[in-house]
Amino acid sequence: MFELGKGDPLECLEDCLVIGLQQVPKKFGGLLGGLDNRFGGALTELVKSGDLSARAGSLSVIHTLGKLPVKRLLFIGLGNPKELRKEHLKRMFGKAVKHIRKMRWPTAAVFLDTFCAGTVSVKEAAQMLGEAVPMATYRFAGYKGQPNIPEVQLEKVAVYIQAAGKKPEPAEHATPVHSSVAEEAEIRPGNAEHVNAAGKTEGQPVKNANLQTDTYRKNNGSPEETTGAALHRGYVYGKAVNTARTFANMPVNIWTPARLAEYAASLAKKYPFEVEILEKKEMEKLGMGAVLAAAGESKEPPILVILKYAGKREWGNVLALVGPGAAADCCTPGENTGMAGAAAVLGAMEVIGEQKPARNVVAVIPVAGNRITGTATNGQDNMRTETAVITSMNGKTIEMRDTGAAGLLMLADAVTYAKQYGASQIVDVATLTADVIPALGRDKTGAVANCDVFFERVLESAKEAGEFIWRLPVTEADKENARSSKIADLNGSPGREGGVMVNGAFIGEFVEDTPWAHLEITGTAITGKETDLGPAGATGVMVRTLALLAEKMAEQD
Repeated sequence: MFELGKGDPLECLEDCLVIGLQQVPKKFGGLLGGLDNRFGGALTELVKSGDLSARAGSLSVIHTLGKLPVKRLLFIGLGNPKELRKEHLKRMFGKAVKHIRKMRWPTAAVFLDTFCAGTVSVKEAAQMLGEAVPMATYRFAGYKGQPNIPEVQLEKVAVYIQAAGKKPEPAEHATPVHSSVAEEAEIRPGNAEHVNAAGKTEGQPVKNANLQTDTYRKNNGSPEETTGAALHRGYVYGKAVNTARTFANMPVNIWTPARLAEYAASLAKKYPFEVEILEKKEMEKLGMGAVLAAAGESKEPPILVILKYAGKREWGNVLALVGPGAAADCCTPGENTGMAGAAAVLGAMEVIGEQKPARNVVAVIPVAGNRITGTATNGQDNMRTETAVITSMNGKTIEMRDTGAAGLLMLADAVTYAKQYGASQIVDVATLTADVIPALGRDKTGAVANCDVFFERVLESAKEAGEFIWRLPVTEADKENARSSKIADLNGSPGREGGVMVNGAFIGEFVEDTPWAHLEITGTAITGKETDLGPAGATGVMVRTLALLAEKMAEQD
């Protein structure tokens, strides 16, 4: 997909050259000093007339009409260079990539130096480009029959940096940074009968969500090597986000607990992971009453998937990533929010498998149906509920009256099991309550934590990932609410008041003294509108935060 072009970017032969245009007095000075001259000053006149804009986020296409080897110039307005930030730049790259795909141009070049403004370095710009390309080209095609019109994919992005001094190499000799994403951009998991979690179907190839990259292995500090490594890193993160998007978009009759287990096993073959998959009988022997109760009457038996990554020789100081997958009753792609926590953890483990941080990580992913004690009546949405008392793995009893609390129950046993794996820090990602949406909207993830120092690490990773999280307080009143049952140790259905905080207090009863953070992503897991970095549907939120946390903790410890 990416190639490091060498030489003058204005001499490239791609379908378009993408250039960042800053809102400065002389827009065609410096790096772009000779560009306007090639057009006899026409570009400056287009700026004056408003046909070419440097306003932040604007796109302008100029045909070169033979004045340059490249067919078109695609300008992205960067606005005031002092105000440019990494996440802004990634969205701008995404917008440009979407336009390139819409226009069916198979190749593009990027003059990367023109996007380095304000606090953004070449390395950071390269990583943002690497993330933006797979994220912006992502589509979940679903299960409709496809037209016989051949689709033109973005096959090649040549990246030019000022430090390079050679002429562009032919494609077969150019330095490849990543393999093509063209086959992965449109993810078609197949049909409900034959698809498996690894993304293959019987009888036909399938474009799947797995990472397929050629690692840019050498980095001797040269601009080309540094840029290549940054592009690869960004690509890895972007593809992992797409993996999580797909798994949350897939309907539950296809993305079942058993198929998630198959996919986890395929990760363990590809990366240096150990995998453990607990089925119903094994969970019964371990006393995992909470996970078993979460499955309840579901026809799909529950599973608990554990992926162990040993980033150090000795197993200790373990970061646990916990993500429940609660299969909802709907089968509409983009509405299966209950799987978003499990999807985020799987996506993060893909990044960890690629980047190989020197940090021990264990992923614990419980997956079950959402049929605790209620059954549908007369085909309607109303549910009959019964009071149940459940004994969790650590021996605490839980009163349940809410059929929608499967994720909360699964977390109870999952964090207990993570501690048995030696977890020194725990982060769980889940969609437990929609009450977070009125409080924080759909662009902010709610969080609770029991350790200020550990939460600051999570917050630092989220800021770097561009994923906004906001910590909510857990008070003694919330803890009392979580313990308010008259017949059990804990109340799993205490009401809707302070839902995120009470859920946090509930999970905290099982986490105990282990440093921990809970990330409530019900509001951020799904978007109802298309963005510059992807379509409506699942967002893959928290993949980057979790993966960055593992990498940053490896660097800091």
